[in-house]
Order: sequence, then structure tokens, then C-alpha cells
Amino acid sequence: MYTQDSAVPEFQDAITPHQNVADGCKVLIKKAIELGCEQAVVIHPDTIIVGRWVQLKCKYGCEEYGKKLTCPPHSPSFEEMKEILREYNRALLLHGHLSWQMRYITAEIEKMAFSLGFYKAFGLGAGPCKLCENCDTARSCIRTMEARPSMEACGIDVYQTARNHNLKIETLKNHNDEVNIYGMILLE
Repeated sequence: MYTQDSAVPEFQDAITPHQNVADGCKVLIKKAIELGCEQAVVIHPDTIIVGRWVQLKCKYGCEEYGKKLTCPPHSPSFEEMKEILREYNRALLLHGHLSWQMRYITAEIEKMAFSLGFYKAFGLGAGPCKLCENCDTARSCIRTMEARPSMEACGIDVYQTARNHNLKIETLKNHNDEVNIYGMILLE
């Protein structure tokens, strides 16, 4: 985890193909914190829990189901996500409190990761995409540089994944409870 005492290279000079991957991760963590994340942790994909039931909750619990290109049934299925995770050897798990902010941070960190040499970087946001007022699911996405599916849209059990890393997440008991939102950047 990033702390104020960690030595982090500046972004402008940060990482070349010959430098250490850990330095690149430190740069990404620092930027995520600067953008508003409470925490950012590098994790192994084996600790990311994927389950069929997660997309079931989308289908029978979310009014956006089928209405967004980033939501099921348009997003990768849980089976596809299991296969996709096998193609990565690390991920950056991001913790914050606002879903719109997490979607923004995820997009920014993905771009930064790519520029640092993590060419397979791919972000997963939080909650349904709100980039367009109406999403035309009969056509291709018009905001492909920013729009990303959420972790849960792809079948990721966000609760267990966060708990696997001792990060705070609980079901809400009332509207005054603190919301814990998670995003992720898949990294090679």
C-alpha cells in the first residue's frame, strides 16, 4: 500500500521499459491517491473472486440491467472474466467512496498505466456507466475511451475480493452509512 513515506518516482520521468514494475505500480498508486482514492493496493488475480451469482444480482436487482453497454448482458460474462483474469499477473484494487469518481479515476489510471508500459492495462469501474444520458445498446459505444464495465457487471464479487485484502466493505443498513466503492485496473 502507498504511504506518504514511500519513495515514488515522478510521473514525467517515471518508468522506462528497463525499469522495475514495482516502480510503475508505486506511480499508479500515488496518482490514484491524488485523484481521490482512500486506498490503492496491488493484488494478485488469484485473489479476485468471480461468481455466477453476481450477475444474477444485476439481472434481478438493478434497474440498469440491459440498458447500458457496460452492464450485463453486454459486459463480459463471469466465465469470460475468469478467463481474462488468467491473462494478468497483477491488478490495482482502488478504494473510494463515490461511484462517479471511481469511474473517472479508473479511466485515468488505466491511461497512465498504458503510458508507463503496462500495455495490457484495463480498468473496471463501479456501478452503471453514466457517461451518456441514454445508452443506445443497438449500436457501438460512442465513448469507448472512457466507458468501462464495473467489477460487478463482469461477475466479480467485490465484497469478498475487498475482504481478501482486509479492505473495508459492508452492506448498507441505512442511507447514512459510509459507502465503500471499488474499482480495479488489470495489469500484466
